[in-house]
Amino acid sequence: MEILQIETEVLPAAVVDVPERLNLGRSNLNFDGLLKGDGLKIEEDGGAAGCGGKLWPAGEMLAYYLLRKGIQKYPRVLEIGSGTGLTGLAIALSESAPPNLKVWVTDQENMIPLMNQNIALNNLQDKVVAEVLDWGEELPAFLEGQPVDLVLAADCVYLESAFPLLEKTLIDLSNKDTKILMSYKKRRKADSRFFKSVKKHFTIVEITDFEEHARFKKDGVTLMELQKKTK
Repeated sequence: MEILQIETEVLPAAVVDVPERLNLGRSNLNFDGLLKGDGLKIEEDGGAAGCGGKLWPAGEMLAYYLLRKGIQKYPRVLEIGSGTGLTGLAIALSESAPPNLKVWVTDQENMIPLMNQNIALNNLQDKVVAEVLDWGEELPAFLEGQPVDLVLAADCVYLESAFPLLEKTLIDLSNKDTKILMSYKKRRKADSRFFKSVKKHFTIVEITDFEEHARFKKDGVTLMELQKKTK
């Protein structure tokens, strides 16, 4: 791992990233054999319910890393901005998943039906639950008295007006023992302001020690670990 240096010159603000996949319908993903059997079944809505209804490279990168490294130490996992639920569902299917694994895939209310559909497609109702979690708001009741071990965020840094809301949610969800993994697609200069602010509360380290790193890095996708600073 190496300490991440956030670039201040990335892309002009006017550039809009085009997702690698724009297909509608169902995909089967086995992550180069890291998932056995039929792999992960994912239904996409092509963005009908918002940008979260598509598959994005940052989510795939995060899933690859977790499938490579295993999640045995993390029985309670929360994903924010889950969209289709890709990353949370992938780890729930992993052979390394602890027997008592509980995964919450969360997003805005309009994404809940798609996430529930994908949970059912993979028969993961006993391990994965879709819940509403709006950034910047008070944490929902299902998290009361139930700290999570691992927080996942794939491609959540994309809307400048939401930066302070995302930062507040990351702070509220974590303590000094919480591990946060964030995959991030570089798009515009303004993104650096989010990371500059977050560094006041978290140590940020770039993760590079997995096979797919170079492939995703070439496309501007970075994986980071955030650890809350102790006062």
